[in-house]
Amino acid sequence: METIRHTGSTSVMVVRSILALLIFAISAAFAARADVVPPLAKGQVWSIKSLSPSTAKVVIARIEPWKDKTVVHICIIDFPVSDTAATKITAIAHMPFEKAALVASLDKLLATHVAPVPDFERGYNIWKEKHGGIFKVSVAQAIHLED
Repeated sequence: METIRHTGSTSVMVVRSILALLIFAISAAFAARADVVPPLAKGQVWSIKSLSPSTAKVVIARIEPWKDKTVVHICIIDFPVSDTAATKITAIAHMPFEKAALVASLDKLLATHVAPVPDFERGYNIWKEKHGGIFKVSVAQAIHLED
């Protein structure tokens, strides 16, 4: 049977390896937290993720249970319109999103305690009356910024 001898340099290497793994794990945990969206709340304004830069922003107007999901009712403000458009719509009053789809679309929290656009309640009431559905795609896809 062989005797295994531990030298001081082997112990130092083991300790360094463990420290490197710990630093990596802590760094990864902090990097993952950077992408965590804080809890959604009425009145928040968010920028959106899109392939090309966009001025469009999301205003959270209402959050409620819907069937077996959570629906987040939003307004879109600063909606980019082309110069050739017949009307210059710069806001969308009401869009209901599945919470998970919306969360995946949000980029940065820009403001809180912001009121929805004036026509939000009208759009929401029509949606409720007609038993409307919800968007399960990204905001950028829903407003045709991306295909």
